[in-house]
Amino acid sequence: VEDLIEISRFDAGTAQLVAEDTDVATAVSGCLRARGWTDVSTDVPAGLTARVDRRRFDVVLANLVGNALRHGGPPVTVKAGIQPDGQGGGQLAVEVRDHGRGLAPAAIPHVFDRFYKADTARARSGGSGLGLAIAWENARLHGGCIDAGNRPDSGAVFTARLPVH
Repeated sequence: VEDLIEISRFDAGTAQLVAEDTDVATAVSGCLRARGWTDVSTDVPAGLTARVDRRRFDVVLANLVGNALRHGGPPVTVKAGIQPDGQGGGQLAVEVRDHGRGLAPAAIPHVFDRFYKADTARARSGGSGLGLAIAWENARLHGGCIDAGNRPDSGAVFTARLPVH
């Protein structure tokens, strides 16, 4: 129900961004600690800060890491850094990768669609099929995006890119 309410806020244009300077390493470790995800490794430089909505950033990260843990294979890694955005500025890039089977090529264009589940056997599973759609909407609200794909050596990789102001 909470996911549907959140989606309706995006649809109505009432979702608001409350951005503040945030230490990315602290935000990542806090997200993982709050959910008891002790088996996720991180590669986030100390002192890396970005202007993000902390709650919405946590939602993005939790959905990406949660999916990697549920549907990918260990180890799961979160890596963050600043990359050029191609327009003379920078963007915060947060990559979540796993070492599972990866995404089916036919699923990649649809993973951020509402209610989409790549594995039809999961149609009756506990998830709503809204997690990645909500993560995508939160990234978009920041002025960013999320890309999905496969690693060359195996596993899926999701990269959230948020502009740095």
